[in-house]
Amino acid sequence: MRLKGLKCLITGGSSGIGKATAERFVAEGAEVLIADIDIEAANRVAEALGEPAWALKCDVRLEHDVEEIASLAHDRWGKVDVLVNNAGSELNRPYDETSVEEWDRVLDTDLKGPWLMCKHFVPRMVEAGSGSVINVSSLNGLVGFPLSTAYGSAKGGLVVFTRDMAIELASTGVRINCVCPGVIDTGMMERWTDLMPDKEEAKTMLRGTMPIGRMGKAEEVAGAIYFFASLDSSLCQGAVLSVDGGFTAQ
Repeated sequence: MRLKGLKCLITGGSSGIGKATAERFVAEGAEVLIADIDIEAANRVAEALGEPAWALKCDVRLEHDVEEIASLAHDRWGKVDVLVNNAGSELNRPYDETSVEEWDRVLDTDLKGPWLMCKHFVPRMVEAGSGSVINVSSLNGLVGFPLSTAYGSAKGGLVVFTRDMAIELASTGVRINCVCPGVIDTGMMERWTDLMPDKEEAKTMLRGTMPIGRMGKAEEVAGAIYFFASLDSSLCQGAVLSVDGGFTAQ
């Protein structure tokens, strides 16, 4: 119960890593706001979690959406202790076949979104002298992959954004850190393998890239996010944690 009484906001919390994080946070005593563009799915997760959880619709690409949930969250809670920037948009396409609209969608969701959330939530944390921000990047933000220029650029930018923010916030009492999941068995991975000629062969290939011999689980990434949310990570500032079964250790 190391998050008991803390007010935690998770973007993209209706599925995958975000949903697993919401479940872990509630189990550890937190109150959780799920901010998601899919409000119906977010409401279902909140209802399943019970009284400690609630949901609001938010497109993190749009500043007026972020401003609105910031106002509602602060009106209800007075503060937000933990912000998890998890909402993401993936794209698997060659660089020269990527449209401007696709590029903007991925960069706006995966990089501008976390910046907007920090812009409208972190100043209140600074005023309070405490808080934790966890950005969910990706293995794609650390190493190169084919068909990943937009997604990799956004996630790589998020790693550097975390480090830059960490220096700005170092003396404020607010921590900001980053988690980089590897191959995780979520809906996003299912959508990627659906694009392959042989879905099961693609999954076997992905498992083979992991030194531990299997895909990770959303709950395992949620455990890393929980570490950064708790005071166990009190000395971590600008840390980038790979949760990838040894991929980046190769």
